[in-house]
Amino acid sequence: MPPSDTLSRDVFSRLAPFANGHYQPVTFLERGVTLPFTTPNLLGGRIRPGERGQSDLILANPAGVDGVYLLPWSALPDLCAPTLHDRAMWERVAKLPKVTPRLVREATRAVAREGYAGRPAARAALEAERTSQRIRVVRLYALLAALVAQAAPGAAPGAAAAPESPQMLERRAREVLRLRSREDGAPGLEAALLALQQLAEACELFGPGEGAMLPRLAGELEALARAVGLWAAGLGEAERAFARLLRASADLSLAGWRQAAPPLEAMLADVWGLVRRWLAEPGPILAQLARPEWLLDGWELLIALWAEATPEKRGEAAREMVAMIPVVPGEAQGLLAEQAGIRAEAHATLMRHWKRSILANHDRLTGQQVALVARNEALRARLP
Repeated sequence: MPPSDTLSRDVFSRLAPFANGHYQPVTFLERGVTLPFTTPNLLGGRIRPGERGQSDLILANPAGVDGVYLLPWSALPDLCAPTLHDRAMWERVAKLPKVTPRLVREATRAVAREGYAGRPAARAALEAERTSQRIRVVRLYALLAALVAQAAPGAAPGAAAAPESPQMLERRAREVLRLRSREDGAPGLEAALLALQQLAEACELFGPGEGAMLPRLAGELEALARAVGLWAAGLGEAERAFARLLRASADLSLAGWRQAAPPLEAMLADVWGLVRRWLAEPGPILAQLARPEWLLDGWELLIALWAEATPEKRGEAAREMVAMIPVVPGEAQGLLAEQAGIRAEAHATLMRHWKRSILANHDRLTGQQVALVARNEALRARLP
């Protein structure tokens, strides 16, 4: 028996007690946050809050069918031999005060910076952190410019100020804030400036100014769905079923993105009102800013998998990707199903069709493990 088959059967036997064939998360938090694992058996895994303060590990069904495996977080080292990167990430993520895409990304980026996934991933993580710092500065000055423009006579909300030096912009913004602070119940100058700095950090992925990651990710998701459709057009029914499943799921996530983006833009247009709301209670603002990130979470991995695959490896990439396509949870489906043209049952139907179409024993646990780890480390360098 080939070593790869032995490995596959061994992992399946260990996973069997944790199988959940009817998994349909109700909330984004229940669906969990994708982790950039490099161990082949863990690729596409998610973390979510569990019982008694512990976390759960959610693994996609390796055979590419509907259903997942739900494991206690502590079970990861017993399931397989994780890479050093994954063990370090497992330990760090377990200490997070709560599970959100932002906190998970910061923790996993810190692990990559330490070199556990190789030098390219470490360089990419370091560059991503530098980019984050730069974008936060861009966000801050964009908020200051919008604040100054709002204060101009007859200015409309969201109007941009004329370009000027950062020093002049800061001086003018301070003048506006001094005037605003005289309003009844208005925050003082220093409190308002601190709020703007905190908002600039909170708006890193979606906000005024250049470099927003979420709009770029939405565009890349559109491009992925088109590319997969073109690839599958001249191939067999299994490949076309995969393309339909990915297109339908992408449409659902993108419909959520299109619904969430305009209210965010409107909220960010009224900078002074945003400052006052932030100082009163930042929680609702953070929740609204986080919603698009929850909607698009998990698609980065699929985009990276497809980009990393050479043309002759696209079929193998499709077999890996099908089990990791993010399912939009119940809390969003009622709002989005009509616009996106898909419901949970349609997703499950396509999954079952894929199961009937793929060849027996074509699962993502077979193959050379060392080569797959190297490939996954290359994927890690592509992820934010």
